[in-house]
Amino acid sequence: MFELLKKGLLKKRTLLILNYAKLDISENQLAILLLIMELSDEDQKNFTPSQLAKYMSIDKEVIDKEISKLLVNNLIKLESKGKKTVLNFTPLFSKLIVILEEENSKLNTDNSYVFIEDMIGIKLSSENIEEIDSFIEKGLSKPKIMSIINENNIKTYAELKKVLDKFLKTNAIQITRFNWLND
Repeated sequence: MFELLKKGLLKKRTLLILNYAKLDISENQLAILLLIMELSDEDQKNFTPSQLAKYMSIDKEVIDKEISKLLVNNLIKLESKGKKTVLNFTPLFSKLIVILEEENSKLNTDNSYVFIEDMIGIKLSSENIEEIDSFIEKGLSKPKIMSIINENNIKTYAELKKVLDKFLKTNAIQITRFNWLND
């Protein structure tokens, strides 16, 4: 799905409109994101709350608060491009793709990690599979591993192991994988 998005085969606006609730985005935040996407071009990719308020029925203070929430929740990033500051929506769409992949994939039944073999282009040994099992036991999900492979453009198993080790050391993983419906 990452590749389809990168190639422009998936419409970002449609993907966002149909799935924004999965990211806990409010309707105001959705409207702001869609407006920024619509108004953006090569020359301008960032807008002030005052500029956005001209096109909306909400006050610039509310727009500012909503954008701040998106930044705090790491759904968008501010980046400096020369003298300009632009909004980067990559984290938003990366998180959305991971959620959709998890919902629609067969990763839950893939105990031999064929998806890793396909993405990196190697055959995993039984030792590699045991190591990946240990990463999953430590709280990494299969969709998160898939996301890490895509985001870091990983091409070898050694590189994957190194990045996963580093990720576990720098990020506190909370295990929330209990299915409360199967009690």
